[in-house]
Amino acid sequence: MNPIRYRLLEDRWWLPTAGIALGALVVRWYVVLAARPTCSTRGGGEPGCFLINGDVLYRFTQGRLIGAGHFFKNGLEYQVTGRLVESAAHPPLFPLLLGLWSALGLDTVSWQRFGATFLGAAGVVLIAMVARRLGCDGAGWIAAAVAAVHPLLWISDAMLMSESLYQPAVAAIMLVAVAYADRPTGRLALVAGASVGAAALVRGEAVLLVGLLLVPLVGLARPLPGRDRARHLLVAGTGAAMVMAPWIVYNNARFARPVTLTSGMGSVLMAGSCDSVWDGPKLGWWADCFTERGLWDDYEAAFLGSTAAGPDRAVYDESLTDAFNRRHALDYIGDNIGRYPAVMLARIGRALEVFRVGDTLQANWAVEGRWRGPSTIGLGLYYALIVPAAAGAVVLRRAGRRLTPVLAWWPMVMATAAATFGLTRYRVPVDIAMIVLAGIGLAALRRPSRHPQPVRAQAPG
Repeated sequence: MNPIRYRLLEDRWWLPTAGIALGALVVRWYVVLAARPTCSTRGGGEPGCFLINGDVLYRFTQGRLIGAGHFFKNGLEYQVTGRLVESAAHPPLFPLLLGLWSALGLDTVSWQRFGATFLGAAGVVLIAMVARRLGCDGAGWIAAAVAAVHPLLWISDAMLMSESLYQPAVAAIMLVAVAYADRPTGRLALVAGASVGAAALVRGEAVLLVGLLLVPLVGLARPLPGRDRARHLLVAGTGAAMVMAPWIVYNNARFARPVTLTSGMGSVLMAGSCDSVWDGPKLGWWADCFTERGLWDDYEAAFLGSTAAGPDRAVYDESLTDAFNRRHALDYIGDNIGRYPAVMLARIGRALEVFRVGDTLQANWAVEGRWRGPSTIGLGLYYALIVPAAAGAVVLRRAGRRLTPVLAWWPMVMATAAATFGLTRYRVPVDIAMIVLAGIGLAALRRPSRHPQPVRAQAPG
């Protein structure tokens, strides 16, 4: 028998973990099939059903086109006009996954939501593995149990959002980063870089981890000499670049202007660049700033026929229209630069739930459609995890463990919110890190004698 398979069969930790993962599936199945089934009509007439719209509708329709062999087109445009238009408004991996399911015949909203529940369960298992690796068996089980029922995790699966794939990607990065911190090798540096690159192809902000996670993780690896650390850093960066390169090359072969991970950054910046979200009750949130600022006439002047209705509408290169949004967003920021620091702090405060908490909570269910009950319970659980997560960080620090794999997510989330707007779902990586740390903290409280032991880093050999 394969030694690795033998060790897995002998490791009794996996049986309770599998049970918790099954429980996570049951929770998600209940939400998708019973509590919030897919609306049977486009208008969503049934009470309590899930109506697909916005970014989710974009990815779903793009995925169906991918399943039919039309890669990375604008599915919404195809629905309206029947035209296949190049699009990179979002990174590719989640639409590709939806496209695979669609090609297999699972091309309805309900089937794809059902498929996303398995991503959530995989995320629960990976979270358990991270907590176990950093702490002990019990820490893994506690973290898995919390992740299984945490509304801010399962709601992404139920709503068919890209975060349902992002969550296991985040946990996988943590697991690899912890492994590298324990024993820094060139191979693990390559895997760490590649995993960051893959996560960036799910959600673009993950590219920030190159500087916020890989650089401190590898640059401060001990007892490696400086030359080996520099080599590992180069390997990690190469791994990230190699994974992202095909998508970037593909984009720059089909658009008029340079496009990296997405062609939607201008639209995102625009949504946070107007008076209503730079002052007053909605400070730090997002709005239809394009309309608020009366830019439609300028847009039509720049792109003739682009505002016409239905099939008569002229369609332009996405990189050009996004440049229009980006230019006008940056003009607004430049004209109001004195207020920009306060706005950035408000955005960060909203993302971390320390500023305008009630307004953000209401917006989550009334505007984002994240449902009132789960959003409220998720907020309470977020606050409840703060103390045990802090205790877990103290336990790891006292044990001599490196905290970079679990702490790098805070600056990434804060930087993302500061540049765009303060969304609760941007905080998913922080929620996962808190669950891991809380599992360690609660396990140490339950059995103080089982604190994690220091791990002596080993030079590659």
